Amino acid sequence: MYNKKGFYLLLFMFILSIALVACGGGSDDADSGTDTGDSGSDASSGGEEMTLKFAHEEGQGDVQDLYANKFKELIEEKTDGRIKVDVYTAGTLGTNMDVLQSLQTGAIEIAITSPGFSGDVIPESQIMAIPFLFSDNLEVNKKVFNESEALYGPLAEKYEEKGITPFKFWLEGFMYWTANKEITTPDDMKGVKIRTMPTSLIIKSYELMGANPTPTDSGEIYTMLQTKGIDAQENPLFYIVSSNFLEVQDYLMDSKHHIYTTVTAANQDFFEGLSEEDQQIIRDVVDEVNEWSFDMQDEEAEKALEKAKEEDIEIIELTSEQREAFKELSLPAREEYKKESDAAKEILETLEKEIEEAEAELAE
Repeated sequence: MYNKKGFYLLLFMFILSIALVACGGGSDDADSGTDTGDSGSDASSGGEEMTLKFAHEEGQGDVQDLYANKFKELIEEKTDGRIKVDVYTAGTLGTNMDVLQSLQTGAIEIAITSPGFSGDVIPESQIMAIPFLFSDNLEVNKKVFNESEALYGPLAEKYEEKGITPFKFWLEGFMYWTANKEITTPDDMKGVKIRTMPTSLIIKSYELMGANPTPTDSGEIYTMLQTKGIDAQENPLFYIVSSNFLEVQDYLMDSKHHIYTTVTAANQDFFEGLSEEDQQIIRDVVDEVNEWSFDMQDEEAEKALEKAKEEDIEIIELTSEQREAFKELSLPAREEYKKESDAAKEILETLEKEIEEAEAELAE
């Protein structure tokens, strides 16, 4: 016989289950982040408001300052001001080594830090300090810096081991020598007190070339040149001109012994604590600024050269033969670098191959 009580009980349970599904129907969308309307669909309008401290190693109006302010402009624009950036120029947060340490501890979120200062903390970063390693063709170097497996594989891992997330390595143009005498041969370099960045491989390279390297912070260079505490120094041309080193030097040597390289990086804990959307925004902005920076630094170098020609100094361009003589003396620095670690050996050998392949490809 048909049981009416059982029928009504089943009917009640069926209706109740439908009601529960209807009430909970929106939970899947919420959990998965699916947006059913316009609110919050743009990455700029969602997420946490924050102000990033972005420090660099140069003065106002120099290449790194232009880079940092371009980053500020783009990220504030893309997030409608949700992410703001305060830019700190050289010296405002201490020395360049202080900036590196602040980046490691999280006292600042983002920085431009040069391997010339990070080399004793991250020995493998000294790859950027090896003389005559990179190409004379900046387009070759641009390609390598954008695509390198050596830089964004084993070298990046060494930064991460120290609590730093490196985004992009980039260049600031060829390095020049300034001195109170002409330097075109290794004999001219013997005994010259030349200021270098405080990294062991740079110091070793200049010792190999016969000089007396004197590591100091960049803020001390002018005074040391003026008081004869040093005889010479090396820097990219725009920095030489903007820092007025030509006021206290008689010769400018276009040696192309090196290109000034640096890296834009973040404190690792800070960056990994961001949402995936904010991480991607920062990476996208760095990529955009890096692409822009290649043309920017080239323009700054051209302007600096025109200003240098107005100074009462002698400008000397070393010949390929003269440069080769210095290169031969500096080659043991490559072997010194390989001794740092197995990773260093892999990084150097891979990078040398990448440079060679890029030169061949762009020569076609």
